[in-house]
Amino acid sequence: MISAELEQRGRPVVVLRRSEGANAGAWALLQEALQRGVEGGSRDVIEARVDVFFAELEAVADARRRFRQTISFGDELTRQLRALAEDRKKRESVLRGVPPADQGDLAAELSAAGFRRALKPFQLENLARLMSLPHGADFSVPGAGKTTVALAGFTLGRARGDVEQLLVIGPIAAFQAWKEDSAACLSPEPVLDVHTGPRTVLRDDLDILLTNYNRVAADYDRIRTYITRRPTQVVLDEAHRIKKGEAGVHGRAVLDLAYAARRRDVLTGTPAPQGANDLVAPVRFLYPGQDRKILPPGAYSEAGGRDPHVVAETSGAIGRYFVRTPKSRLELPPTEFDVVAEPMGRIQQAIYEALEGRYRGEFALGVRDRRSFGRLGRITMYLLEAATNPSLLVAGSDEHDQAEFVHPPLELRGDEALADLLRQYVQYESPWKYRRLRQIVEEAAARDEKVLVWSTFVRNLKLLGGALKDFQPAIVHGGVRPADGAPAGALTRDAEFDRFRNDPDCRVLLANPAACGEGVSLHHWCHHAVDLDRTFNAGHYLQSQDRIHRLGLRDDAVTRFTLLLSRDSIDETVDGRLREKIVVLSRLMNDPGLVTAALPEPDTDTDDSVPTVLDDDATALLQALRRRS
Repeated sequence: MISAELEQRGRPVVVLRRSEGANAGAWALLQEALQRGVEGGSRDVIEARVDVFFAELEAVADARRRFRQTISFGDELTRQLRALAEDRKKRESVLRGVPPADQGDLAAELSAAGFRRALKPFQLENLARLMSLPHGADFSVPGAGKTTVALAGFTLGRARGDVEQLLVIGPIAAFQAWKEDSAACLSPEPVLDVHTGPRTVLRDDLDILLTNYNRVAADYDRIRTYITRRPTQVVLDEAHRIKKGEAGVHGRAVLDLAYAARRRDVLTGTPAPQGANDLVAPVRFLYPGQDRKILPPGAYSEAGGRDPHVVAETSGAIGRYFVRTPKSRLELPPTEFDVVAEPMGRIQQAIYEALEGRYRGEFALGVRDRRSFGRLGRITMYLLEAATNPSLLVAGSDEHDQAEFVHPPLELRGDEALADLLRQYVQYESPWKYRRLRQIVEEAAARDEKVLVWSTFVRNLKLLGGALKDFQPAIVHGGVRPADGAPAGALTRDAEFDRFRNDPDCRVLLANPAACGEGVSLHHWCHHAVDLDRTFNAGHYLQSQDRIHRLGLRDDAVTRFTLLLSRDSIDETVDGRLREKIVVLSRLMNDPGLVTAALPEPDTDTDDSVPTVLDDDATALLQALRRRS
């Protein structure tokens, strides 16, 4: 006989054991089917990742049929299989067109359950669809009220006896919104706490627990215990952060928690900034073991996931499993774009061209070699710095830069022409972007307006803090901690946001998208954002825009975005790549208005018969280097 049970071995695994007399062919079939998920075992034991086991249930059934082999399931595994089967039935009922609940009835049920905020029609529509699903995805644009809708779903689930507590996993910047919305929406006000790490006491009377992806991975066992002690709804806020799935530490921890949750929901306004492949991990969280029955094969290829046919097929496949409120439904006033493209100064241009010359040969490596080439990301950072402020090259990344942007100072011997150019630059020239930015801020201050400035690099923010000190800028980056967990007297993000919002002398907020591109609302105080520089990360760019262009804007508000691009530089390559990625996302979500809202020009000259996105960002950069050689 062969037995199988779901066990906790640090993380959940399915343990298969064969006893004497078990069929060798059946055992070999199971070993082959589960090979990609095997984490341990012996000749007679297989320890396989739970997600792989559930994905290979057809192979388990095949082993039973072909070899007439008895395979017994333990109590916990049986319970999980029954829950997944029930999920599948509910999911398939949606495919058969079972209508969602009446919106009027839902509104009345919410009010009776103590939900105090009146939902807008499109929010009620989304709630009705989400509640018809066993687990739901809300891909509405930022600012459409996804937090409110999720809290409404929790209220209904608790009133119906389906769940008793809520766990929200999201970026720290979003915690304040969850706190404020929970207090405004739920009556009585819920018992809410923030999980700051292994030392946090997880009280028995909690209704809502807020944590982030890092903390879940670092304190997995206790978070899982919290989920299993009572029926729990788990919400992933900004769920695109787990797109690496099992390949990422955060994604693996979150996916493992899926089996302990009673209900699962994912929220993100940018679900697939790089293409269809980004949807794999969120779908696996929602429906463990069923993702390959939902997504087309092409979605599992990072490069192929951007092919127009794959995009169209994926969009059709997932259309009934998510809700999305597009920008057009919010009836927001339109955006205005000002693309400022200027040539670099004479010395800056020489520095940039010297860098390109140094690295052109390294970018000319074959695609496979180039992808594994460890210095590629570093070179990209150098080119971005040179196009914005070459003095950053000699300093390297700041200790508070996001991990993906960390890089050492540029390697210089000291006697080459590039070193001489850098010395001249500091003495004789200043970045044109800095000068233009100061002009923008001065003009805004004269009109009694505030400006939000985005830069990838923390050193830029710190330098600009000094250059614009007469405008008393607020600064938010990874080194400025949130109020939760910050030592007494420390500068916090909350205090800086409050100063920007309410202090009339604070005219500028200097921020990087990695730290405050999500979960922050600034649209009541600021209507002009300037991008000093941008990376290839489309999610960061889209999220940053929505800090000031979101639900609640006055009808007469004019939201302006200014993009500063150095001519004949990587800035232009980044601009083109972001355009291509946003077009792909708009097609995946069937939201053509996204392009108009997010880009300076609409998508007017796109041919569906050719790929809309190049193989990868490095390929696009290589082509640009060749054109400028």
